[in-house]
Amino acid sequence: MLTSSQKRHARFISIIEGSMATVWGTFTGGFGGNSYLIGFFLWLGASPFVMSIYSALIPLSSVVQPISLLLARKFTSKKRFIFTFTTISRPIFFILALTYLLPSNFKIWVALVIFFFIEVLTSVVGSPWQAWMSELVDPEIRGKYFGMRNFITGLVAIPSLLIAGYLLDALGKGFWAFLVLFSIGSVFGILDCYSTKLQDEDQSSRVPMINMSAIFEVLKIKGLYRKYMIAISLWILTMNLMGPYATVMMINVFKYDYATLGILTMVSTVAAAFFQPLWGRLGDKYGNLKMLKLNLFIQTLLTLGWIFAVPYMYYMIPFQIGIGIIATAGTGLTSFNFLLEIVPNFGKTEAFSVYASMTNLASFVGNLLSGFLFVLFASIHFNLNFWVIDAYRLVFIVSILSSLWTLRIVLKIKTNIKS
Repeated sequence: MLTSSQKRHARFISIIEGSMATVWGTFTGGFGGNSYLIGFFLWLGASPFVMSIYSALIPLSSVVQPISLLLARKFTSKKRFIFTFTTISRPIFFILALTYLLPSNFKIWVALVIFFFIEVLTSVVGSPWQAWMSELVDPEIRGKYFGMRNFITGLVAIPSLLIAGYLLDALGKGFWAFLVLFSIGSVFGILDCYSTKLQDEDQSSRVPMINMSAIFEVLKIKGLYRKYMIAISLWILTMNLMGPYATVMMINVFKYDYATLGILTMVSTVAAAFFQPLWGRLGDKYGNLKMLKLNLFIQTLLTLGWIFAVPYMYYMIPFQIGIGIIATAGTGLTSFNFLLEIVPNFGKTEAFSVYASMTNLASFVGNLLSGFLFVLFASIHFNLNFWVIDAYRLVFIVSILSSLWTLRIVLKIKTNIKS
């Protein structure tokens, strides 16, 4: 068993590791994509429908997580497993930029395959990391610790976003710009891996990491875990009907440069960083489920903001701040902490893996459907004063109407658990 001081040291190193990973994710889009990575695929020549495939590949990488975790059966150390797969995936992202040198008829598809490979390796370490952190962070400090960890990584993301955006613009938004960007990210990916190596691990917990029979046992358990997983998956499916089109709209319709995209992402990140500790404390005080329901309700209504979006900073900056406070900080933190509360005591790694697979399957289906919706509405375009009705807005309308329906299912969930 780890001593209290060893746990404190492990939690401290985890903050450093998270900071390095944040820079890697900011410069590469390796954690589920970002506006710069979307810009890269658009620059390669991806159509809006191809962008829906790109967006669907991100959750698909987690859908196959239980299959990928078969590789973990030979591992007894979560730390070694995570280090092994991050060492493969983090430093190679710069290869994505090299796909530009391939023939034009299939370079986009090769880029998608490489991106999917990296995303699979990135997602497969998620469940072991959650199980490892549940051993290092005691329940009574969970909200406070993760709130502070997310606050610090959020602060790290701020200069990273601005530097990345200005670099892309300064270097011409072409091959060398993306190669430099992804290469810098890869260097920080190496530092991220090294930080993981320094982190403490409880040697007594070194048992086989994955038990495939436990995955089926977890699914058989009736109760809050399964009910929550199904309800949140339905909500995620309908929310992801938006696909990647908010960012695509800002690039293709609003004509924002990367510096502007960086500023918008930065203000969202700043808001998220400062509100992470607040949501953590509120979750500890009033219960993570209550705070989660509040955040999900507001996040659903935020879709209205995309329906009525106009390309002016006095609109977009306050809107992005709201997204940061609710969608990034509130929903992200409270859903993670609530899952830690209700996950079965046995087979935690398997339970986290099943949850990730189910919720990301929902996201995968939603993103694919978004592509078909866009094709269906592609020919619609007319103006109402300063407001444009087009395929983007119609996809957003379908998303919010269906999300309001699935939200009702989540709001009905009840628990007697006290955080």
